[in-house]
Amino acid sequence: MSSIRLFPYPRIDNAVEWSRTSIMSNGQPVAVDGLADRWDADSVLSFTVSVSVPNSKIESLNDGGPVLNLSIGCKETGESTYSRAQFSKDSSKAYATATVILNGSAVAEQLELRATVTAPFGNSAWLSRRIIASRPVEKINLDSHLVGFPTSAVSFKANNLAPAPWVVRINAVSLSDPCANSIRLLLNEDYPRVVELIEGRARPYVEEALQVTIIRSLLSTAQRLSSIEGGISVVADVIAEYPDSIAAAAEKSCRDYLNKSLPAALTLLEREPETVEHLITSAVGFLKGR
Repeated sequence: MSSIRLFPYPRIDNAVEWSRTSIMSNGQPVAVDGLADRWDADSVLSFTVSVSVPNSKIESLNDGGPVLNLSIGCKETGESTYSRAQFSKDSSKAYATATVILNGSAVAEQLELRATVTAPFGNSAWLSRRIIASRPVEKINLDSHLVGFPTSAVSFKANNLAPAPWVVRINAVSLSDPCANSIRLLLNEDYPRVVELIEGRARPYVEEALQVTIIRSLLSTAQRLSSIEGGISVVADVIAEYPDSIAAAAEKSCRDYLNKSLPAALTLLEREPETVEHLITSAVGFLKGR
């Protein structure tokens, strides 16, 4: 029997827009998937998240102003830190940005970043920081061996596979299936450009083409599985309950590259697939400058 997620107090998750995580290492911007190669024990790491919400959603609370809470922790070392930020308003929306800072010497292997919006509820002191919206927990790898999903380099010719630079194989049967057990990337070592990729000296356009393939594969898989399991409406609950799932991997890909949640990307994919394709190729800078 599947579990049911219950929220006993009103929430505004569907109205909240979260930014992608902005990371700085020693004052220099770093991509989420590139942090593993850009930090060491002497690094100072900062993580920033922004959020926006329509004023109407906040005004309807009538219980006080909301606060953005951002925390990041490392299970391996037990280190954690957090920050809070008040919202400011313009004519239509309220915005908040929070930053947390960690020393590289205090962390290892993987970080977990959590962001919530809280607001007081009623007169009870224990509900003074009631959660009204939350961002899916984001796991950020500090060990390059943990980045991505299982990958194999094989000769497609020797294994009677149709010639292609790579193929993404996905055997997930449910959105909640663990990503680590559901995906494998096969790289074709018959291709010289792919060999360069395997050896860590890939040409930019090769990496861009691979990113496009992975994003498309995750999106199409999420679309297929969500249609089987009840539609787009179930996707957010699966992501929240199963942070290591194929759905969570697709969510991360959408936020990192399309600046959209997975449900939003799937909705757009149904209505305007050509727009999603444009967003994908634009996000990875495909063939830029070539």
